[in-house]
Amino acid sequence: MWTWTAGSAFVLLGVNDTAVGEIIFLFSAGIVPSAVGLIMVFRTYTKDARKDYFKRFTPTWRGTWFVLVYAVLLLAVATWVLVTFFGENPDFATVKGFVSIPLTILGFIFGLYMWGPVNEEFGWRGYALDKMLIRHGLVKGSLMLGFVWGIWHLPWIFFPGQWQAQAFQVSPWWFVVYVVQCMIFSVVISIAYILSKRSYFVAATVHGVGNVVVGLFYFEVSLSGTVWFSVTAIAVSLAIIGATFGLFGRRFRALCAREFEQIHADRDEFGVSEAYSS
Repeated sequence: MWTWTAGSAFVLLGVNDTAVGEIIFLFSAGIVPSAVGLIMVFRTYTKDARKDYFKRFTPTWRGTWFVLVYAVLLLAVATWVLVTFFGENPDFATVKGFVSIPLTILGFIFGLYMWGPVNEEFGWRGYALDKMLIRHGLVKGSLMLGFVWGIWHLPWIFFPGQWQAQAFQVSPWWFVVYVVQCMIFSVVISIAYILSKRSYFVAATVHGVGNVVVGLFYFEVSLSGTVWFSVTAIAVSLAIIGATFGLFGRRFRALCAREFEQIHADRDEFGVSEAYSS
């Protein structure tokens, strides 16, 4: 509601199509998930629980193999779709920048974490995910969280400078596809979260990779290609989910059960059962 109210105000004031209005909107509404998550953590968590919360945002190599698998599959399939059906030949502008000016890779990594993970993931996964998992289970809880995550982006379609607005101009149905993408992608992020033994850092990294990985090969693509990228992301995510539960179902369910037990143990140890269960 915070985000939607701010977005509506900018539209009613007629500044949603200005660069200044867009920047102010992004910094007043785009940071809301993380802002609310942090407010709730500091209001409802004990000191030890807060320490555990931030500890799980620290970088780790645990589970990064899953991030790499997702990145490679998404990049490969998206490139095939864009080349085959849209004639979008890779320009490799980003990769060329890495070669000519190696320090540009730092800017790419900064963007990977800044636009999505930093302003959203202290809330979506950091605060909300554990509670959704223990109340609704992995799949249902992730889908529900993904739905909220998806519709939260609604104001973006009213800001012409955002790719969501540009894609919406191609087809109003795109936003429905986008919400479905967020729901399915939310399950993938939860799988990464479990495989990394509940690392918020790894979960946030998957989010960032989904946002920017195609930018390794393409500096920009056509609007139609942008819309179909959402469809491609859904297909890749479904394939990964199917493989996780189909090929490794027993092992993954056992791991999931252990991590769920740990969520309950953490809840009891840190004395935040109310925050986790209500």
